[in-house]
Amino acid sequence: MKILDCTLRDGGYANNWTFGKKEIEEIINELENSKIDIIELGFMRYETFNENRTIFQYMNQVDKLLENKKKEIIYSTMIEAFNPYPLDKLCDAKDTKVDLIRICIWKRLIHEHFDYIKKVIEKGYKITVQPSRVEQYNEDEWIYLLKLSNEIKPYAVYVVDTWGALNSEQIIKYIQLADTYLDKSIKIGYHGHNNKMQAISCAQAILSLKLEHELCFDSSLFGMGRGAGNLNTEIILQYLNERYQTKYKISNLISIIEKVILKFNKENNIWGYSLYYYLSSVYDCNPNFATYFQENKKGITLFKKFLDTLSDEEKIVCNHDFIEERLLKIKKESNESI
Repeated sequence: MKILDCTLRDGGYANNWTFGKKEIEEIINELENSKIDIIELGFMRYETFNENRTIFQYMNQVDKLLENKKKEIIYSTMIEAFNPYPLDKLCDAKDTKVDLIRICIWKRLIHEHFDYIKKVIEKGYKITVQPSRVEQYNEDEWIYLLKLSNEIKPYAVYVVDTWGALNSEQIIKYIQLADTYLDKSIKIGYHGHNNKMQAISCAQAILSLKLEHELCFDSSLFGMGRGAGNLNTEIILQYLNERYQTKYKISNLISIIEKVILKFNKENNIWGYSLYYYLSSVYDCNPNFATYFQENKKGITLFKKFLDTLSDEEKIVCNHDFIEERLLKIKKESNESI
């Protein structure tokens, strides 16, 4: 069982990845002290670098955070294959302290993205396959992805509940198929969002299974992340300590949550459970719709009316002009003020 803390990467959606140089170092240090298994340091994107943010243009910028790298911990970054980091800018694995690159892929570009993944592997990196919105895959499509993964032998293949829409039974279906069809040397990952406050129950349900594969769960400090946030690192580690007698040091995490993480959420309630994010998961749509309605103080009832009008295609991409046009249409049809 491995726990990957993704605060500095997924948590960055809540604060535009602007943690502050000192705070980034403090978060890494306390995660190391907690004996976490894997620390995700941020995104690789070919854009201007700022030492206060966890968006990196080159691997040597990441390496500066790993001068006291702990050999028992795996350090990772993430690349989005649909926003591909230029491979000619990616150094060989032997020239960086980063151990692992996680690669997020889209279903409709699966073959193109697996070609990209193979080129990253050729540079010597361990990788994980992160299929966005796993609920898009029917059983045959999911098995096909697993078989493609067997050909490249990644560190892990993830069941990614991008929109926090899946319950434990739905998650387990994908996990069990992975346990059946995935090469036994490959770990099975779970990345869950907390729109329905069920990330921890899904994690516990997975742990209750008798699987042949090693597991790898993503989590973040205080659940920091986009929208409703993620599985909480402090909660899953406490559960593992109590249930499986692991030795994670939770006190280290409580102090950094109080000192650093909470200040990002104090004034604006940037992430965490809300009815808006709950409804976005019920309707299986992009949570950015919920963010727009919540930030602009448009009511819950109106949000539900809006969601009732969306086609499956319209649920995917959140466009603010589209939202306002649709609201005007709702207003005209209902003769209500919005």
